[in-house]
Amino acid sequence: MTRVFSILLLFLSPFRAFSQDAAAKPETEKLNLDEFPGEIVEKVVIPVPAEVFAVLDKMDEPNWAGQIRIPEDGARPKTDRVLLAFEFGSFVAEGFVAVQAGHVDEIKTIGGRALKLGNALGLGDAVEPHSKSIVEAAEAGDWKRVRSELDLTQATVRKTMERLRDDDLGSLSSLGGWVRGTHALTSLISENYSRDKAELLNQPDLVQHFIDAIDGMSEPVKTHADVVAVRAGLSKIHEHLAAAATGTEISAETVSAIGQICENLLRRYYFPPAAAAPPEAADN
Repeated sequence: MTRVFSILLLFLSPFRAFSQDAAAKPETEKLNLDEFPGEIVEKVVIPVPAEVFAVLDKMDEPNWAGQIRIPEDGARPKTDRVLLAFEFGSFVAEGFVAVQAGHVDEIKTIGGRALKLGNALGLGDAVEPHSKSIVEAAEAGDWKRVRSELDLTQATVRKTMERLRDDDLGSLSSLGGWVRGTHALTSLISENYSRDKAELLNQPDLVQHFIDAIDGMSEPVKTHADVVAVRAGLSKIHEHLAAAATGTEISAETVSAIGQICENLLRRYYFPPAAAAPPEAADN
C-alpha cells in the first residue's frame, strides 16, 4: 500500500509555482506526457505536477481565484474518519488553488481548517507546526514557502499514518485531494476549452491505479459507502477517457462530464450537499 500511496501523493499537489514566461510560448504548445519528468510505477508514468500546470499556464491565463471554494466550517460531522481523510486531502488541494490565486485570507483559513481536521484525525501534533508555518508564510507573501509547507503537511500525514498502520486513510486523503484538483482543472479547461489543455486529463492508467488502490484496501474501508461511490466515480472517469482514446482528442463534453463526476463526489464529503428538489418539482 505504501507504493500506491506514493502515487496518490505525487499527483495530489497539482497547484504549484507556474512559469513566469507564459507569453514566451504559443498557446498551441502541445502536451506530451511521455516527455515529462516523472516516476514510473508498475509501468505507469506519473507526471511531475509542476510541469503539467506550467503547461496549463503557458497555454492560457487561468482564473485561479474563481476556483477557490472553501466550504463552511461545521457543515459536516467530524466523527467519520473516512470522510475526514477525504476532506483533509481536499483542503490541501484547495490550498494549492489559493496559492496560485495569491489569496492570503483564504490560505490562512485553509491552514486553520487543516489543523482542525488534523486534530479530528488524531494528527494535531504532527499537523500544527505546518499549519502555523502556512499562515505565517502567507502573511509574509512567501508563496514558495506556503507551497513547501502544503507539501510537507501531506508528507507528515503520510508518515504518521504509516507509523500508525493506517495507510488506507492516508491514501484516501491523497485521493480526496486528487479529485478536488481534477475538479478545478476541468473547470479551468472548460472556461476556455482547447484540445491541448484537455490532454492534461488524458491519464487513464493513473485513474486505473486509483481504482486498484481502493480494491486493495481493508474491507471496512473499501466497503464504506463513500469509498464505494468514489470508486464508481473513478470507473466512470476511466470510461470517459477510454472512449476518448478511440478518437483524436478529449472533447469539451468529456471534460465537462469528468468535472461533474468530481463535483458529485466532492458533495459527498467536501462541498455542501446538493439541495433536494421540492416535492412538486420531483414529481414533474
